[in-house]
Amino acid sequence: MNEKQDLVCVFKGQAFEAEVVKARLESEDIPAMIMNNSLSAVMSLYSCMAGQISVMVNPQDEIRARQILEEQ
Repeated sequence: MNEKQDLVCVFKGQAFEAEVVKARLESEDIPAMIMNNSLSAVMSLYSCMAGQISVMVNPQDEIRARQILEEQ
């Protein structure tokens, strides 16, 4: 994932859901990152206490990512 680009949010929800969405996108070769507005990049098992979690992708992957998520 290119860190210099602005990322686009394609999902917001609970930590477990975000992990599932991230795995689904990565299985389709779309790099994804889990973010939490208050904690930046989230890697903690305790992130479920921090509120909604976002799944972010590169802008060029947004349309394909949304299509994949709509299929579920």
